[in-house]
Amino acid sequence: MAKATNKNYTLKELDSMSTEEAQKLSFAARDKLLDLVIADGRKIGGKQPARQVGLMCDWFEEDVVRLQKIKAIKINCGGFIPIAKNGEVPTLDPNGQFKLIFENVKGALKKAGTNFDRVINTVIFMKNIDYWGEMNEVYRKYIKCSPTRAVIGCQDLNKTYQIEIVSLHAYKVAK
Repeated sequence: MAKATNKNYTLKELDSMSTEEAQKLSFAARDKLLDLVIADGRKIGGKQPARQVGLMCDWFEEDVVRLQKIKAIKINCGGFIPIAKNGEVPTLDPNGQFKLIFENVKGALKKAGTNFDRVINTVIFMKNIDYWGEMNEVYRKYIKCSPTRAVIGCQDLNKTYQIEIVSLHAYKVAK
């Protein structure tokens, strides 16, 4: 297969390629294919309650053959807390902390070479689960791709944190 940079390949075309052929595709072509592979892996087992639509999928099928063909790399990160660049918690307001933590994650994902659209899983601890709805409003502004997700109430979070993103998994394509 040629290294066409402007061609949008389909998953069917990817499936018909050998690993060697797929890895010869341009970075841009493999990068576009990654989005298709991830979208195809998100699964919903039945009708979702309205409150869940767009927040999460039921499971993610990790197609390692396809991911290997396009040289995809899984990024595992976690331990995100609502602190500013100076290391301080700038606000006790839960909503302010929710925005700050997602900005912190956004920056880390960018440094890792990926973004929120490629997140496949996240685990979130909240000090007060009564703020679940407010957290979801902020979450939806950042994460629009419906990864698998768990949100767990945990009154014993360190210090004055209202939220911690304990675990987050995303993908990127190797250069």
